[in-house]
Amino acid sequence: MAGRQRVAFFLEDSAQEAIIPPLFSRLAAEEGWEASQLDLQVLSARGGGSLSAFRQFLKDARQRGHLNADLLIVGVDANSKGFTVRRDLVLKAAAKSPYREIITAIPDPHVERWYLLDMAALSHAAGAPIAASVPAYKCEKNHYKTLLRNAFAGSDIAPPLGGLEYGPLVANQMDLFAAAKQDHGLADYVEKARAWLKRSKNPL
Repeated sequence: MAGRQRVAFFLEDSAQEAIIPPLFSRLAAEEGWEASQLDLQVLSARGGGSLSAFRQFLKDARQRGHLNADLLIVGVDANSKGFTVRRDLVLKAAAKSPYREIITAIPDPHVERWYLLDMAALSHAAGAPIAASVPAYKCEKNHYKTLLRNAFAGSDIAPPLGGLEYGPLVANQMDLFAAAKQDHGLADYVEKARAWLKRSKNPL
């Protein structure tokens, strides 16, 4: 195996930060990596500006030398533009990158939907039954934030962060096969991250 690998994340907000890196850690464990073999670093996760932060980071890297990183992961909600358009925006920004390995994590349309794709995982994370159903696709600002918050209405739980605090546990418990079939961005992220982990664990 190669030496300790450094993975840098550019994320939109705390909702992405609570689930995207933990999903990567879970996939790494499933592929036989020890936690000590990976250095995960979130470089941006506030204000919904992951793409602009990523662009600025690459500009600085080209002009002044760059951070030693083996993989960059860019999280961008699809919003109303859709998975393909948002992915292509990231890849276009990365066209002149000094980094070889870049993966996108694009929840479609919003990351809060990922928390709701497996109600059994959310119930296990919260330690109480969550009776809400898996939400249909709907592109509307704050729609999934409201659904996630409302999912706890029938329980004795009132999560202060609206359910985001359960992101790491949901990431560890989620049925990824079933969930990925419901969100193309999740499927792509899992596929690309797993491929990188396999390739980096056993380099040619």
